[in-house]
Amino acid sequence: MKLAFAFATAAIVVAAAFPALADTLTVYSPQGGERGAWIAEQAKAAGHEIKLLNAGGGELYDRLIAEENNPQADVVLGMVDTSMALLKKEGLFQPYSPSWAKDLPAQYKDAEGLVHKFWQTPIVLAYYPDRLADADAPKSWLDLTKDDYEGKYVIGSTAAQTTRMYLAGILVRFLDADGEVSDEGWDFLDRFYAEGIIANDADSQLEAFKSGRASIDLNWLGGALKRADDLDAKVQVIDTDGGTPVISEGVAIMAGTDQLDEAKAFVDWWGSADVMAAYAAKFGQVPVLPEALAKSPATVQANAKLVNTQPIDWDAIAPKLDSWLQKIELEIRQ
Repeated sequence: MKLAFAFATAAIVVAAAFPALADTLTVYSPQGGERGAWIAEQAKAAGHEIKLLNAGGGELYDRLIAEENNPQADVVLGMVDTSMALLKKEGLFQPYSPSWAKDLPAQYKDAEGLVHKFWQTPIVLAYYPDRLADADAPKSWLDLTKDDYEGKYVIGSTAAQTTRMYLAGILVRFLDADGEVSDEGWDFLDRFYAEGIIANDADSQLEAFKSGRASIDLNWLGGALKRADDLDAKVQVIDTDGGTPVISEGVAIMAGTDQLDEAKAFVDWWGSADVMAAYAAKFGQVPVLPEALAKSPATVQANAKLVNTQPIDWDAIAPKLDSWLQKIELEIRQ
């Protein structure tokens, strides 16, 4: 498997086959490019020597599982709820409560003290007011199968994180007493796929909007705003009935690290209010630590209030999601 590494600064070093040096932390993270460079530079300035190995979340997950008996990472940073839940289940992390964790809202705390969340991203339902009147916009994700919206929304690939998360957000609304998706839920998803525009990549999704066919965007917040900017159009985010799926990224210390003190110090630094607020100012990400949010730019604070969060137990959903997606690919998606 090939991994995409970040080379943005000297502080980001390829760590593909080499264990961390005694005074250097190896951090596995999906954060690459400008974001990865910023993390490495800020960490170095604060006295933390890190090697940042950057790759897609799926690739990093597979790598961490493959390295279970010979771990190369000291810290995992920035993978989403479901991935962190599965890695936690595999016993790859060790408990540590960073100095800032006590002030986290309950939904971002880990009862086992293994994974601590630091920022959040809504997976939004949005629409273009120049194509769809406000009064005619859907009020809920479950409205999408109404005749009014046939052929007006775009469904991405199930390999894409955003698609996986909104599909999970839909299906958890149909869980039975055993925690399994009911027949009603699968029937809804049949209609959802039958009436949507299926587009496997970003270019074909954008083309659906450029052509005027699509007027409803199922996207992560930053992606929806960027797409609207690309189209030179206004987009309106809906605060949906039943809530909006919100994913969050976490940080955890590997059980096999031989640099526990350095790893703890790095995690304490990374999730602190000042660092999170500085990241928010640079990249617009919404921190979940209240003190960090209070120190963030006004636009970031406004984005934090755009939608109400849909209650989802990601730890419970994570082990089931792959089988749900497999069923979608084999029996529903056409």
